[in-house]
Amino acid sequence: MVLLQRYLSGKAREGWNERWGRLPDALVARAGGRPRVWVHAVSAGEVVAAVPIVREIRDLMAGYDILFSVGTPAGMEMAEQQARPLVDQLFFFPVDLPWIAKSVVRRINPSVFVSLESELWPNVLHELKRCKCATIMVNGRISERNYSRASSLAKGLFRSMLSKVDRLLVQSEADAERIRELGGSRIADRVRVFGNSKFDQEIGLLSARQTADLRAQLKFPPDVPIFVAGSTRSSEEEAEVIRAYLLMRAEVESLCLLIAPRQIDRAGELAEAMAEAGLEPVRRTEVESAGAVRHMILDTMGELANVYAIATFAFVGNSFEPVVKGGGQNLLQPLAHGKPVFFGPKTATIRSEVQLAAQSGVGFEVQSAADLARQGLNLLRNDALRAEIEGRATTLIASQRGISRRYAEAVADLAGTLSDPIL
Repeated sequence: MVLLQRYLSGKAREGWNERWGRLPDALVARAGGRPRVWVHAVSAGEVVAAVPIVREIRDLMAGYDILFSVGTPAGMEMAEQQARPLVDQLFFFPVDLPWIAKSVVRRINPSVFVSLESELWPNVLHELKRCKCATIMVNGRISERNYSRASSLAKGLFRSMLSKVDRLLVQSEADAERIRELGGSRIADRVRVFGNSKFDQEIGLLSARQTADLRAQLKFPPDVPIFVAGSTRSSEEEAEVIRAYLLMRAEVESLCLLIAPRQIDRAGELAEAMAEAGLEPVRRTEVESAGAVRHMILDTMGELANVYAIATFAFVGNSFEPVVKGGGQNLLQPLAHGKPVFFGPKTATIRSEVQLAAQSGVGFEVQSAADLARQGLNLLRNDALRAEIEGRATTLIASQRGISRRYAEAVADLAGTLSDPIL
């Protein structure tokens, strides 16, 4: 019934045949008999974390084919954009029913299975171990919410799944402690803290000239401050962003606003809300026919990472209620451009990034629209503070790079292709 509901809602319709084990011939065929690494990342955020690891696996394991699976349409869209050049096949992860898991695993027959973050499926793991496939979790994490659920409702199931993972490599010590508690003494020596691979994502930094050109292309005035709210997930959250903007604009009249909804099909709803608040929103897709822009909706995919370059400061969405999967989106993109970044109190899915950003004085939690406006105005009035934060942000990003190589080395080590074992 759940699967039927997902299909009818459209959430699982894309890749329906692959989900049910009907794999394309190109995926099943084994040209030249090369061994395979199967990497799984469920949705867009996990794909972003996986790509730098996959890039390093490709470098270290040139004799292997890399198969890459996802669980959602958003994950597939991101994989097509970022992972396609690095992998041999893309496909949707199978429904975790025993007969489907058995068929898919045996037809793919991977040598190593790499799971991103907390993607564990009991039947697939069971079949992988039956086929003597090595298994590894990379960039692992488990939120407080998921830990509580697993502890109270399904501790036995989680203990069984974790026992089938040969190495459990995680983002933080908190993640390690939770996984050790769920997995018990049998898996304690398999758990290691490596860090967050998202710091290795390729974010093309814009020169001053490129930033000015982008601002002109979007038709914002050349010297005005811009507040960018990225990856907002709900009308309630966008209402908070709009309220904060109006409070700031009352003090700094030149301030402009750009909102990038996480689902671009919500652009119409957002345009209505902005217009009702007295704003004049222009969609990115319609900017060529517009005059000067003060308020924009970014209704395109793949541009937000660059658009943060024109921001004076940013807010990262899915962090005000209601949130999805515990809350939080990509805050490393604005930080890579040296921008101060705000986020609401709900950030369970980006806990390690938030902790590092807060400790470095470049990321700031806000509780409400009024709080966001107050702290935003402080930045608007303090050029020296913004310059100081820019330096701290770029230093933070640089200090965390290289983690993906360590994850890839662990995968290669597990496959027996690394000359000097690391674990």
